[in-house]
Amino acid sequence: MTSESSRRSFLKTLGLSAGATLVSSNIFGSFVDKDEILKLNPEQQKFMTRYGSWMDQFTNVIRIQKSEPENMDNQKAMISLTEQAELFKPELAEFMKDEKFALIYKASIERMSKEI
Repeated sequence: MTSESSRRSFLKTLGLSAGATLVSSNIFGSFVDKDEILKLNPEQQKFMTRYGSWMDQFTNVIRIQKSEPENMDNQKAMISLTEQAELFKPELAEFMKDEKFALIYKASIERMSKEI
């Protein structure tokens, strides 16, 4: 599956069209409160949507790693997700200058940490 079709599938699952800024109640599972996301500007919402997808994938990989540490496909997925996280850094650094964004982002990280 290509990155673009994965993105479309993710957005479709959320009930969003490409470029939409509304946030579905399904987004991020339990990691981010959708009402909090709606407080962000459209660019920040899009970032958190992408980041939320990454968080969901990362959490699943960690769960598999705990139960199947020898799973090579999962280890490859973990490497890929780690590389993807690096791509978030420049945009994240810019958004973290906004106090509201920083608080919401930190809360999502805390929730994800508790989950894994």
